[in-house]
Amino acid sequence: MSTPLRLLIVEDSEDDALLLERELIKNGYELDSRRVDTPEAMKEALVTKTWDLIISDFVMPRFSGLDALRIVKDRAVDIPFIIVSGKVGEETAVEAMRAGANDYIIKGNLARLTPAIEREIRDVANRSKCRQAEDQLYQSQKMEAIGQLAGGVAHDFNNILTVILGYCDLLKMKSVLDGPGKEALEHIKSAAERAAQLTHALLAFSRKQVLDTRPVNLNELVQHVERFLVRIIGEDVHLKSMYHAVDLRVMADTGQMEQVLMNLATNARDAMPAGGELTIETSFQEIDQFFVYSHGMGTPGRYAVICVSDTGIGMNEETISRIFEPFFTTKEVGKGTGLGMAIVHGIVNQHNGFVYVYSEPGKGTTFKIFIPLLETETASEGMEIILARPNGGTETILVAEDDASVREVVVTVLKEFGYEIISASDGQEAVDTFKVNRSKINLILMDLIMPHKSGMEACKEIRLLQPDARVLFTSGYTADFIRSRGELDTGVDLIMKPVNPLGLLRKVREMLDR
Repeated sequence: MSTPLRLLIVEDSEDDALLLERELIKNGYELDSRRVDTPEAMKEALVTKTWDLIISDFVMPRFSGLDALRIVKDRAVDIPFIIVSGKVGEETAVEAMRAGANDYIIKGNLARLTPAIEREIRDVANRSKCRQAEDQLYQSQKMEAIGQLAGGVAHDFNNILTVILGYCDLLKMKSVLDGPGKEALEHIKSAAERAAQLTHALLAFSRKQVLDTRPVNLNELVQHVERFLVRIIGEDVHLKSMYHAVDLRVMADTGQMEQVLMNLATNARDAMPAGGELTIETSFQEIDQFFVYSHGMGTPGRYAVICVSDTGIGMNEETISRIFEPFFTTKEVGKGTGLGMAIVHGIVNQHNGFVYVYSEPGKGTTFKIFIPLLETETASEGMEIILARPNGGTETILVAEDDASVREVVVTVLKEFGYEIISASDGQEAVDTFKVNRSKINLILMDLIMPHKSGMEACKEIRLLQPDARVLFTSGYTADFIRSRGELDTGVDLIMKPVNPLGLLRKVREMLDR
């Protein structure tokens, strides 16, 4: 099975570049390569594409390996850089390593090249995982610190407001004020009550608000809130709701969970200034340890899920990464406090749940709220989950996913169960890869929203080549939501993000066995 490798070759000799490519292909790599021999060409290549590896000659007429290495270091990208040259002496090699090269290899001894590449790519993956863990720890510590501050401020401020509101009520009861004085008192009391609502929100965010939890059917809770949401979202937003066929029993504070839905609906309305559709769906999902590891959230168990999707402007990755920060807002000054999503995060965490966000600019947003199911409740037939290890296989699967971390997780899961994998990073690459390998591809697993070509566009081109090609889509949006926007044909197979590894394996096996 070939291993995909995006390779940038810094080399003035086309023959030497071809020699390198032949060596790598012989050792099992499927290359997507480009050769450059000037600083300008290299800078352009680094901007237009993400590379897995750079192999550079050391001495060239218009360029040098050290020049190329400086360009990479200036861009602060973590790409393995290996020097392959016929003129590498000991002093030159030491100079290159000091400058930041990962390894040096003499052109006459290319047998060392493949082991060096494997080692460096493995090290990059390990460094990426470490950075991800550090970022998650930093974010967790930051949120905890802000939460403690917010909770402390809210607690003290509530004491002050208790005094203000108490004296307001005393003055009202004594009726010692005339008309203008009573009106002024009402304004004072109204402002104090609004301030009390703000402190209530701060306490919810900091997870210091005392919850009044009791067994609740999540379907009924959402149905109860639905009539209020119609007033919040306005006439130009259509509300659509779908409920799981089986009761979803959870321990919840109904008032707090209603606040979560209100905040999400308000956020969705603001993301659809020209109107659109808001979809609320309840469902059931079981997650395992692999899900927790790969997504960095939750704990293994059975969850009730509330999925809130809108057809709004969507968010980029930077906004998604900050969406739950208190006081972070993309709205104009004076149009929002920046607490709405922070409150959602705090309340859900108090319920021992977690929130997953999926969004693409211009494609809308989906929030998934995971709340643990009551352990004492017996799962009825409609929620039955097969916990046995799914069957694997030896078939070849084309995995097309533009998010590198998601692609890595999916490929790892499928390989673990014996499948042969060919991967692609966008829709066009999926089509091109299928053309070359269609005789051995048994199933195509691809994201619906990808650059260059969407999953559906790629699927249509692939089925012109092979009408009976089996295609399984993945998406963070629900099937009904996507279909309502005309982006999914009836009868198309879809598995939802965040991808549940066991569910993915069962679905893959089911489609291959049809």
